[in-house]
Amino acid sequence: MHRASSSGARCHGFESGHMQLNLQFDEFYSKSFVPNNIIVSYSVQNMETINYNMSVKDNFPGKLLMHIFARKLDTVPGGKNSQEMLKMKNLDFCQALESLRNMTFDDFQGESLWPSTFLISCPLTPGFYYVDNASIDVRHFPLRIVDGRYLVQFELIQVYDEVVKLLNCKIKLTKTTIESKSEKTRKKSRFGNDKSDTKATSIKELELSSNVKCRH
Repeated sequence: MHRASSSGARCHGFESGHMQLNLQFDEFYSKSFVPNNIIVSYSVQNMETINYNMSVKDNFPGKLLMHIFARKLDTVPGGKNSQEMLKMKNLDFCQALESLRNMTFDDFQGESLWPSTFLISCPLTPGFYYVDNASIDVRHFPLRIVDGRYLVQFELIQVYDEVVKLLNCKIKLTKTTIESKSEKTRKKSRFGNDKSDTKATSIKELELSSNVKCRH
């Protein structure tokens, strides 16, 4: 996910080589299972960027674990041809958060992959956390993402005196490769050259054929 912008500036997609790499939000859903202690709200803009707010009202001692699931869905909504891509259970949330905070963008030296405005401490402590106008960038996925439809689910769990599910998040995404203007221009130019080469070859073949007839 692109780093959140506290100024409200939109995080745009970018082009690498020939293709745009941002994912499109088809569905986004998140729920707090402890609504008196964690309040979440969110919105998706133009199916491309997301705003996510979380108000934590209480401390959450003990261990925080998370489950992450990802599936590649059938190209037809409701179709049965889906494939499991990722299934990770009981991950240490604090360790994962620390790893994400230490990851940086190649394009922006020193800029963390994890938004500085969202869950900056672990375990959870009271405060307001948010992601503003963020988009999802396939460069930061551990798996190769091909064009298609995807389902990603996340669950956060507290283990203290008992196991308590805190919140979840379900996202349906679509990746569609879009050629950049430079790539379209290059292909158009190459196609034009191919047509010229084909025409020149046809003329040469015609000349050769004429010469052969003259010899007879």
